[in-house]
Amino acid sequence: MKARLILILAATVLLMAVALQFVRVRHSTAGERDPAARRLDLKRQIPAQVAGWSVTDEPLGPNEAVRGAIERTLNYDDYVYRLYRRGGMTVGIYAAYWAPDRMPVQKVASHTPDRCWIENGWTCLDQRFAEKISASDARLQPAQWRIFQAPGRDGRLEHVLYWHLVGAKLHDYGGRLATSPGIIGWWRDAVAYALAGSREQVFVRVTSSVPFERLQGEAGWKTLVEALASLGLSAGHGA
Repeated sequence: MKARLILILAATVLLMAVALQFVRVRHSTAGERDPAARRLDLKRQIPAQVAGWSVTDEPLGPNEAVRGAIERTLNYDDYVYRLYRRGGMTVGIYAAYWAPDRMPVQKVASHTPDRCWIENGWTCLDQRFAEKISASDARLQPAQWRIFQAPGRDGRLEHVLYWHLVGAKLHDYGGRLATSPGIIGWWRDAVAYALAGSREQVFVRVTSSVPFERLQGEAGWKTLVEALASLGLSAGHGA
């Protein structure tokens, strides 16, 4: 009887958390985005010019309808997606920012390459969960590190790093491929969001057509790592 009561109470708390979460999401998406929320100014902090590299701004989808759907799903306050090319190498940086209470942590965490890329046919060939990234004196907080292979005849490899900052802290994805949310972590984040809202969040994904080790010694890579550090990813920033 006691165990049954505990289960009923736990289920009630979870349902209340989910209900409050949807109220918060509807409230945060009902109005215009607050310009003050764009304090990171991502398009300025991620370099639009890097010596010796060509740089292009890229859309998040192939057409306006897809881009609109992505924007509604991600519900970000600001984003930038830039590609850097030199001598057959391509490096991409995608960064998105959410002001406090804009999005639940678990919703942002559900849109990682681990989940979205794999659902779109990519294969993860290798993974590491606390990769140290540096260039000269610039050192970053530990990254999620992956190698993905494109589906079909393309078959190209993409080397991927990603980080998810909640406030100044890295979100804990655990030592596993995050293809689905951990139940305990999801429940914890849902309740925390329902009771106190969310802190500001930054999600950063870096892709490379070559292993990241090959970028060491490239002046352009140093410039990009320094820019990433300025987003709050500098090693020790979240300590």
